[in-house]
Amino acid sequence: MKLAPRPLRNDSALFAMRCPARSKAPWAFVLMCALIGCTESQPPPDPAALEIQNRILSVGIPPRVVMRGDSIYSFELIRTFYEGRSYRPAWSAPDGILPDADSLVDAIRGADREGLRPQEYHLTALESILIEAGRQRQRQESLNPSIRADLDLLLTDAFLLFASHLLEGRIDHDSLQVRWFVGRNDLQLDTLLEQSLQSRRIKESLQALLPRHSLYSDLRELLSSFNAMARRGRWGTVPAGPPLKGGDIGRRVFALKNRLWFSSELVSRSGAGSDEFDSTLADAVRGFQKRHGLEASGVADSASIVALNVPLEDRIEQIKINMERWRWMPHTLGRRHMRVNIPDFKLTVSEDGREVMSMKLVLGLPDWQTPVFSSAMNQVLFNWHWLAPKDIVEKELINYMKADSNYLRSNEMSLWRQSGDSLMKIKLRPDEIALIQPKDIDFRLRQEGGPQNIMGQVKFLIPNKYSVYLHDTPYRDDFPKSVRMLSHGCIRLEKPFDLAEYVLREFPDWRREKIDTIVARKTEYSIFLKNPIPVHIVYCTVWKERDGSVQFRDDCYGLDRRLGAALLPQRK
Repeated sequence: MKLAPRPLRNDSALFAMRCPARSKAPWAFVLMCALIGCTESQPPPDPAALEIQNRILSVGIPPRVVMRGDSIYSFELIRTFYEGRSYRPAWSAPDGILPDADSLVDAIRGADREGLRPQEYHLTALESILIEAGRQRQRQESLNPSIRADLDLLLTDAFLLFASHLLEGRIDHDSLQVRWFVGRNDLQLDTLLEQSLQSRRIKESLQALLPRHSLYSDLRELLSSFNAMARRGRWGTVPAGPPLKGGDIGRRVFALKNRLWFSSELVSRSGAGSDEFDSTLADAVRGFQKRHGLEASGVADSASIVALNVPLEDRIEQIKINMERWRWMPHTLGRRHMRVNIPDFKLTVSEDGREVMSMKLVLGLPDWQTPVFSSAMNQVLFNWHWLAPKDIVEKELINYMKADSNYLRSNEMSLWRQSGDSLMKIKLRPDEIALIQPKDIDFRLRQEGGPQNIMGQVKFLIPNKYSVYLHDTPYRDDFPKSVRMLSHGCIRLEKPFDLAEYVLREFPDWRREKIDTIVARKTEYSIFLKNPIPVHIVYCTVWKERDGSVQFRDDCYGLDRRLGAALLPQRK
């Protein structure tokens, strides 16, 4: 157990406690002064250090510290930090505030550029203290130790909390609760703070904690441009009504022009007083639809008007929500990696920042959502059998079995029951199946590999706790649909054999011809990758495309809505 250091005392207190009267024992006085270093050259302890120490040591259990109306959130790390420096102030000296303090306050003022709230890092209290300290300097007074202690503890807590939010996000993604506490041992934020103070690089240290890929920096730029747009006012709305198309005239057309002009999607209003739906407006509508994942018809239908009428303030919050979500992700995605973007129903393969492959996806139903996580693809399976998850058997497949006595045979399925450490094949008559209740199911359903298999003829394993993977599918008619939430959580691929050829290129003999031969044999075959490929399942409802266009997508699972509620201003 680490003991707290002794409380600091000033020289006069030491003298009074340890030194007897000089008249009674002058030799003892000389000896004691030599032992304790009682010399004229020794500087007195910093009174602010005594103040900081007393405040830290007087905190109860559990620690609850409120300073200038603000709670201190990182107390345990603060205690460790100041013990390591013998409670010396980090941000001020008796003759004034150190430049590092101004550097940190300036960085906090810029927290809104990262979609964060400067006020959550004690900005109001810190600015008040700095003003108070400035007045004392103008009066040529020494800074009050109590003021310096307030400033030090608030600045240290602000740095630790701000650094934690930049590095991991403001919200804990598992609980969707605000991260008020910091101090994961592997982060060592107190060490980072000490190093930043020594190097005088406070701002640079904080910036280094941000995600280091363009997807995040693109969102930061978007946030800045949309905030600039908001300072011009609000974009208008298009009144409800029938679809607007070429040749239409009237106030709704005029409102549509104004809306697209405000967001710079209509370069010219085609005549400020015109209320005609002309070809220029049709092109602008078509571009808007492409950027919002809608059918690019050039007709402002109901779905387009709903998207047009999303308030500018909501789009700004959407950008902030997506920035927060990227802070949860690994800060480097990998030189070569795959991204599955759920709201866009799309897989992208990237190498060295360049997109080398993309394809459409079918993803989980709202009640069977594809989860967000990162893993690494390590194995490819051909013609593999499928063991249906228990919940799918209970909720769906048992009903198909009851409705069609030939269901198992026509789909090359069989039933298996656990027997010791292995599975044993069983047969149930249709009348026995008809009596089975979902809660009584004690068997597994297996489907043999082949073209009819629900997983198709190739699947890609990405180890994860959700039992989700990428795979082929016999249901090819789903890919032309614009909204493709149709699976039980796994990821169906539009071009599975193209992906197989790509990931197996590290094996020189694995060309497309060999893949086709393996598939045609209809026998199970697996191969492990020598170099697993990072796979990131993400939920991005706004991003910047390679051509610079801003893309927005619907919040298909409601995850933006839930995260947005968690991000609302609150205090612990």
